[in-house]
Amino acid sequence: MTYSFSFGKTLAAGLLAFAVSAPLAASAQDDVQSQEELTARVEKHAPSKELYIKDRPILGWKITGDKLADLPEAIRGPLGSVDSTSYDDAYIAKNVGSVVALQMSKTGPDFYVIGKETFDSKYEMVGLEEVAAKNTRLVKRLDMAPEVLALFNAKDAGLTGALKTVPVEMVRMSAIGYEPAAEVTIQSPWGTQTKPADQDGFLVFDTGENQYYMVNQGADGNPSSYVPAK
Repeated sequence: MTYSFSFGKTLAAGLLAFAVSAPLAASAQDDVQSQEELTARVEKHAPSKELYIKDRPILGWKITGDKLADLPEAIRGPLGSVDSTSYDDAYIAKNVGSVVALQMSKTGPDFYVIGKETFDSKYEMVGLEEVAAKNTRLVKRLDMAPEVLALFNAKDAGLTGALKTVPVEMVRMSAIGYEPAAEVTIQSPWGTQTKPADQDGFLVFDTGENQYYMVNQGADGNPSSYVPAK
């Protein structure tokens, strides 16, 4: 009887340990991918780097205040919503003098902050007239953000056009071992970013932040709002 009781205790303990460890193992797969993990994967897989460039000027809102609340609600509300990025006052203050890129996807706003060093070194400001002439798709999609469209039509002084003039090196996430079918969340300079399931993503190394950030894939298979550099 003693033997049976001991075996029963051992079996019960084993089942309890398995029940506890199984969720932990599953949750470990859902962890945010750290910068260290991204760097290690790039070093391990040594993927080919692809060059992309913006093919049309973007629309931006000038960051002049050092708090998130200083941004208009029409811009602050959707900020970072597409890739689940969270911004705080510290990050906004760090990037005074840069812009919030007012990108529009086919389903709505895809707004994000451009890092100050990146903006200063890789963009040039252009007029709203150039945005209207060369980025007609963006202007049409502003119908999905009527308050921003009203600002654009009024030529609000807070708005500016901006053109990225320097090609950007990117690495496909699938080339460093991430399955396109899986949703992946990474640590980024401004918090976290998420690649949706069933599509690839692209990593860019930001030399100013000394970290990777992510650009999600557009409907054409390229990084969103980019084309291959010639």
